[in-house]
Amino acid sequence: PPAPASQWLSVTVAATLVLLAGGYIASKAMPPKSSPFEYDLAAFGRIPVVYEGRVKPLETAAHSSLLTISGKTVVKLGREKDAKSIPAIQWMLDVISESKAADEYEVFRIENLGLHETMGVTKREGMRYSRGELRQKEAEFHKQVGLARAQAKKDKRLLSVYQRKVLELSDKVATFDNLQFAFGLQHRIRGETAEEVIKSFQMAVQFEKAIATEGEAVFAVGPVTKDQEWRTLAGAWLENVVKAVRDKQDADPMVTAWDSIFKAYSKEKPKEFNREVEAFLGQLQAKPPRDVNPTKVNFETFFNRFQPFAVADRLYLVAFILAACGWLGWTQGFNRAAFWLQVLTLALHSFALIGRIYISGRPPVTNLYSSAIFVGWGCVVLGLVLEMIYRIGIGSLIASVAGYVTLLIADSLASHGDTFTVLQAVLDTQFWLATHVTCITFGYATTYLAGLFGIVYVLRGLFTPSLTRDIARDLNRMIYGTLCFSIFFSFVGTVLGGLWADDSWGRFWGWDPKENGALIIVLWNALALHARWGGMVKERGLAVLAIAGNIFVSWSWWGVNLLGAGLHAYADADGTSTMLAYLLLFAVSQVALIAIGSIPKPYWRSFRASS
Repeated sequence: PPAPASQWLSVTVAATLVLLAGGYIASKAMPPKSSPFEYDLAAFGRIPVVYEGRVKPLETAAHSSLLTISGKTVVKLGREKDAKSIPAIQWMLDVISESKAADEYEVFRIENLGLHETMGVTKREGMRYSRGELRQKEAEFHKQVGLARAQAKKDKRLLSVYQRKVLELSDKVATFDNLQFAFGLQHRIRGETAEEVIKSFQMAVQFEKAIATEGEAVFAVGPVTKDQEWRTLAGAWLENVVKAVRDKQDADPMVTAWDSIFKAYSKEKPKEFNREVEAFLGQLQAKPPRDVNPTKVNFETFFNRFQPFAVADRLYLVAFILAACGWLGWTQGFNRAAFWLQVLTLALHSFALIGRIYISGRPPVTNLYSSAIFVGWGCVVLGLVLEMIYRIGIGSLIASVAGYVTLLIADSLASHGDTFTVLQAVLDTQFWLATHVTCITFGYATTYLAGLFGIVYVLRGLFTPSLTRDIARDLNRMIYGTLCFSIFFSFVGTVLGGLWADDSWGRFWGWDPKENGALIIVLWNALALHARWGGMVKERGLAVLAIAGNIFVSWSWWGVNLLGAGLHAYADADGTSTMLAYLLLFAVSQVALIAIGSIPKPYWRSFRASS
């Protein structure tokens, strides 16, 4: 047994690390402070709007739009490495208020040299350009967009690289222009008499119809009566113009509030701006538009600023380093610190997962992004449970790896914009999302966890002398128990999927690629367990079979979506070729590990050491 002094030291180190991690989490969760002489952008970002099919705070819309356009959440104010940056909400404010700075921000990344020539720009470091620069040859650009779209209608596969980049830039420019149009139409209305205003109004409406076909607008004015819907600020402003000129009616108070905010910003009066924003938020709190929950909107603003998944990802990495150090020395201290740090991180991970459920009003898994988060959460929970049972450090190590990698994958999936996507009609059901999808995703998590334990068994046994008979036996029990959980969740989830298919499409099974992938997972787990029960494989064989399960899960989880095959391919096709390359690389790595695990035992360092 460990000496009391050593035990107290390990407890002290673990408690200190947990307290430091808690302080780090608290610092990230603290609201930003702004002086009266600065624009309160955090408060401005809490204003609710409708964008991409759902009510969200303006800060989320800004974050999503900037990600779509530039792939980043901040805007650099220069090309130097140490140039200052501004957050997405400040960029959004400049864009929607039609500030001159909006056209000067270099947010459009253009790497294709042919597109450089089309847009009239030159190659530069960073390859980023402003909206003002892209207006130099806008007519030629629109011509190329038309040609690319015509080719895409005939056969999308025949699009050249240049044409794909043209369409990609067209979507980004449309996002930018729609933001400006949705808020800034009032500046395009000119005229002194009623006839001049109405004529200008008609021209603006034509412009609205032309640009609205290019993308989604932000609806910033909520319904105040039962017969109203959400409107763009521009559209609501036009209605006010007509009512004032023709019917002598008062303006919509929300439109007036927006005008006051923009006027204060254009006059560079932070105090007045902050006062108008607070008054607007108070007005919304007292009488919120239909479908707006101010508490939920405020929580989403906090959630986006806090970024709990990113914080958890960093802490999982620290926990992995601690768990790995436990293999080098002072095992008790490092393992205890890694375990309790992961318990704290899991609590943060769980809070973030529940937060997403609260914001979306949906079960935890609705798209690829949320499935990555949920798979990681499930692996961490099971890994820590196994660590509590066996206390050999492997459960903590695997939990930290699974948590870090899955959140890293989720972060890459979030680079295309809002992660709270609107569900397709066939997926819009709370019951099946909560049962089939959650259950099948648990099946993914447990199969991956068994595969990770198999990888540890092979690498530790082949390359180190540390895989003793006791540790090998415990690892084998972990793999076996995890596979038992996996076959249960995979089988029940697959059956529930068939029931959902029968409910939606009138047939229980149709040999769809996604259905086949789910069935393959069940069959492979059954094969591994029956091989172990029948004595065809022992510890090493079960570990190798568990590693092969990683390939089948990856195909069912990612491959079908990325290939766009079958009725279940609901993922976004953007970046498909890159993701498929990563998927193929992962499969090759697992085959290599299977080959390594098949090397005869006499060549394993642990086997030679035990002999």
